[in-house]
Amino acid sequence: MIIISVITALMQGNAAAVTQAVLSSGGKAVEFTLTMGAAIIVYSGLMNIANRAGLCQFLSKFLSPVLTKLFGPLDNSTLTDITMNISCNFLGLGNAATPYGIRAIKSMACGDTATNAMILFVVINTSSVQLIPTTLAAVRQSAGSTSPFDILPCIWICSVLSLSAAVLSCKICERLGEKFAKLHNAGARRPDSNSRNSNTHQHF
Repeated sequence: MIIISVITALMQGNAAAVTQAVLSSGGKAVEFTLTMGAAIIVYSGLMNIANRAGLCQFLSKFLSPVLTKLFGPLDNSTLTDITMNISCNFLGLGNAATPYGIRAIKSMACGDTATNAMILFVVINTSSVQLIPTTLAAVRQSAGSTSPFDILPCIWICSVLSLSAAVLSCKICERLGEKFAKLHNAGARRPDSNSRNSNTHQHF
């Protein structure tokens, strides 16, 4: 696309406009990167302070009944990583939540096959509730918005509905998978019993 646009601009005699657009876009990209980086640094620092102060451990204990109900029994470090991941997503810091999510997935891993808890965690991480959409507000502010947080009610409603639908769908698929596995195992046992009966009849 870049090559086609440059060739088209040269053919139409708009090379100066292309050069000006490249320079202005480069400046906007640097400004956008600094804006996003500042927001991520501030809130990541706050999350680090909260972790060292023991707030995340308190939240993990507070959320332990709910997380255990969703994911099953987990150790303290995994609960802390999941709590940090949910807290970062709660503040709209998807980039800061990624390291905690990776550590939680590694601790929940069991072989090369994704478990139900791992799948549910990825689903919750993808469709998380956002109280303060920091990243989106930074994008809106860099684009010239005078009130970047005026979309909060829409964000709250959409994120709650999406998370509820995602968790419900995941649990339904999990139940259907368990029923299908039981039916498959029951069907796999029947040929063995039939073959044993036929062998018995042949023997007699």
